[in-house]
Amino acid sequence: MADELAFEGLKVFDMSQGVAAPYCGMLLALNGADVIKMEPHAPGDWSRAMGKPYGDQSASSVILCRGKRSIGLDLKKPMGNEIAKRLAAEADVVLQNYRPGVIEKFDLDYESVRAGNPDVVYLSLTGFGPTGPKAKLPATDSVMQAFTGFMSINRDGEGTPQRINYYAIDVITGLYSFQAVSSALYRRATKGGGKHIRTSLLESALSFQDVKMVEFQLEGPVAEPIGAPVGTFQSKDGHVCVNARRDPHFQALCRLLGREELIDDPRYADARSRVANREDLLTIVQDAISTRTTAEWVDALSEIEILNAPVNDYGNLFEEAQVKAVDAVRWIDHDAVGMVPMGNIAGVPAAATDNPRSHSPHIGQHSREILAEMGMGEAEVDALCADGTVAAYDSKLAAE
Repeated sequence: MADELAFEGLKVFDMSQGVAAPYCGMLLALNGADVIKMEPHAPGDWSRAMGKPYGDQSASSVILCRGKRSIGLDLKKPMGNEIAKRLAAEADVVLQNYRPGVIEKFDLDYESVRAGNPDVVYLSLTGFGPTGPKAKLPATDSVMQAFTGFMSINRDGEGTPQRINYYAIDVITGLYSFQAVSSALYRRATKGGGKHIRTSLLESALSFQDVKMVEFQLEGPVAEPIGAPVGTFQSKDGHVCVNARRDPHFQALCRLLGREELIDDPRYADARSRVANREDLLTIVQDAISTRTTAEWVDALSEIEILNAPVNDYGNLFEEAQVKAVDAVRWIDHDAVGMVPMGNIAGVPAAATDNPRSHSPHIGQHSREILAEMGMGEAEVDALCADGTVAAYDSKLAAE
């Protein structure tokens, strides 16, 4: 279905590692681009070592490397550096997320690449940004969740800031980066010229939290809740999320709970009053919710059109009738890990076992193929593999 993919024929050289910039590269690949993923020799891209290993894959690499072609290169070897330069010179898009000052050592920075490839769209992604006192410090999603205030709006019952157990800042940054690269490519197609896109985890995290920053400026550290009763309540066998902040919903909830007297109670008479007396109201709702199962509450709340949802784990989610009805999760048979779920991404074909773009490569799986396309003969590639310049995946050795 190549004719449906917007970036068919586009060449991308992905020098990045980890999550954020590789996520951008993954989206380019799913939209049809030929993404050549440069990886160091074992353990390869950082994502391959995130979490439990499955050979040279992990849950993270199964997603972040999918749709790409992998070449294993040692940039410190002269020929490895030369190969990378050639790939960058031929690319429409170059992605890199080295710390400031590192990529320049290899003459693969924007100015060096642009000298021979003036129309390149080049993404430079850093943790804290290219300048400033923290510019050269390492940065991870956890560091950024803490530094940018994200943990301060996610506290446990005792008020301790908590990390969301997912690399949310990284993925957000990947999405913003994909948007920026796509916009630059459109501009190049309509007006000509390349672009150097400079961004960071720091800037993406703050853009994502614009509303919360404004709330802080206007209201201080403890912003007023969006309404009440709104929250997650423990049921007889789990938890259910309820949002009954609007007057009609609150009144309907009171009737459902058998607490009609609350409708005329001045403490809860309108939205502002309910917020002012939120803690007492939440206790009343919690006491009622605890008497029935989550499924019973979901049915009852849905019948009277009060916003609600069961708090699912992924096992529950996969079995949800609504998820199945819209094919929101597709299952593919991955050669390294077996059957795995993948969510649908807007605008691209759904994941499928027979779609190569749904699969992630092994380290150096396409090294020989890519080098052959560059005009190198088998003997030359063998020599590069022998001296450690290139890593090439051998399926027979891997099977052993």
